[in-house]
Amino acid sequence: MVLREGELPTSDNCDPNNPEEAWLPALVAIPGIAGAPLPLPIEYLKILATRLFEYGGPPNRELQSTWYHPPRSGDISPMLASGQWKDHPPQDTPGIDITSLSKALQDEVRRQALELEGSPAPTEEGLARESAPPTWPETIKVHYLAKKLGYSSRDVIAICHEIGVPAKTANSSIPGNRCAAIRDQLRIKAALARRKGIT
Repeated sequence: MVLREGELPTSDNCDPNNPEEAWLPALVAIPGIAGAPLPLPIEYLKILATRLFEYGGPPNRELQSTWYHPPRSGDISPMLASGQWKDHPPQDTPGIDITSLSKALQDEVRRQALELEGSPAPTEEGLARESAPPTWPETIKVHYLAKKLGYSSRDVIAICHEIGVPAKTANSSIPGNRCAAIRDQLRIKAALARRKGIT
């Protein structure tokens, strides 16, 4: 359980015994602020979390009565859109599959991802000529896809968990029809991490 840079702090990736992370999930999506789950930088939220830990110790998960549900449908990144606090833990539901979007929305998501990477955005004519997505094999091993995309197997597995693709190890096989969604999510996360480093 380690909070990696660029990740949204949740109970699943924050260490309840680490003063910087124990209370961090409770500071996501502050009530009353719509559309901004992180109104303050994570580094400052870690300072607040440390103060809460020093004041009252680690949170008692047995007494927890509200849980944060990250946005799932229609949002590219939970870091940029508001989720909700509910009286039950979130269910393991698949994230957004870009292939479920219309062709126009898929083109827009890809254009924004390329823009975030600093690559030139394709022209309108270029988008109009793209008629079919790349062909992927029926199934593909995580380590092979990671190598093909230029990422680590761990990165691919993390995205698989986010979008509901079952994958536990680098040798796991995943459906080929989810490869484009995994690729796009990896590009978006990498671009957001680079942007965060610049600003």
